[in-house]
Amino acid sequence: MTLRALVILTCLLTANATRAIAEDSWLKTTGYGLMFHYECFTNHDAAAFNAAVDSFDVEAFADSVAETGAGHVIFVIGQHWGKYCAPNRAYEKLLNAQPGEWTSRRDLVLEIAQALKQRHVRLIIYMTARAPMRHYHIIQAMGDTLPSINGKPAGPKINTMSHPRKVKGFLRSENQAPNPVFLKHWGEVCGEWSRRYGKLVSGWWFDGYKTEMRDAYVDLQKETFNIDTWIAQVRSGNPDAELAFNAGAHPLLSLCTQGRICPHQTFTSGESHDFTFARDNKALTPQNYPAPAGVTWHLLLPVSKGWGAGTKSRFAVQTLRDRIDQINAQGGAVTLDTPISADGTIPMQVLATLSQLHRWRDQLQDGKVSFPTASPQDR
Repeated sequence: MTLRALVILTCLLTANATRAIAEDSWLKTTGYGLMFHYECFTNHDAAAFNAAVDSFDVEAFADSVAETGAGHVIFVIGQHWGKYCAPNRAYEKLLNAQPGEWTSRRDLVLEIAQALKQRHVRLIIYMTARAPMRHYHIIQAMGDTLPSINGKPAGPKINTMSHPRKVKGFLRSENQAPNPVFLKHWGEVCGEWSRRYGKLVSGWWFDGYKTEMRDAYVDLQKETFNIDTWIAQVRSGNPDAELAFNAGAHPLLSLCTQGRICPHQTFTSGESHDFTFARDNKALTPQNYPAPAGVTWHLLLPVSKGWGAGTKSRFAVQTLRDRIDQINAQGGAVTLDTPISADGTIPMQVLATLSQLHRWRDQLQDGKVSFPTASPQDR
């Protein structure tokens, strides 16, 4: 199938399925899920990075997930550090790198997907919408828009993660529109994983899809390679994969209260830091902050100290139960970002809280629930 035919087919499938996805999305049936920022290899060299990935006990991890009663998992395949916990020939070729340098030799994501499927847990892949921003040479190799100063490439000597407050006129890559060359390359990278994993992957959560990328969508459609062709590659292994695009933690963006960030969006990214929006002093619920038609409402927040950090829950079990039940009752889904170590271990106190949450929810459905006083680690 040609790329053009693939794009047309994907767009038709998306258009026909959007209403059904919104009404019958499996996300609405999972109760809640867990997200794992698996970034243990951020500052490691290739040998240490592979050793960290090789240490991951997939079966023990999947058993822990099952113990929490989570219906889905969002797993970070890699972030802006440029390393990925799964091999990818397209990425390696673009970087002129050997397997095991910037991608792991072990396909950890495939193993996790298979183990979760056995336990009836859905997998969503976390991926960035732009090239890894912490490395100038990777941005360049992917063909993404280079960091700039007053519209001109900043060059490799300027910190790619800088800010206009530090460097006057500076813009990161993600704060500029992407270009067709990058979208071709990123499509090849995402497409390789998509076709390898097929329906073992039920969705993708794309970070860094900023408003500049949203605003470039229409103009890019004039090009052979654009956001549509990239998404066609993302869905080439599973045309029914659900998609979220994240532009920031404000409800206006994360909950798409004024429209989708991307036309292909099927669920909200939902990035938040709590169950309430402090500025409005209102609970983050589908009724208070409705998602657009055709988009499943979804909230994502850390259960512990921060994204991928902490050793105990910052919420009482009953608080988690009440908030999740309220959101579920209004047709929304919740994901709790959960800390994890290199070998796949969830901190003991966090796991205990989530396991108790699961037991309480089961008891509630049986009409036998009673709520003991929250222990100190649950407060």
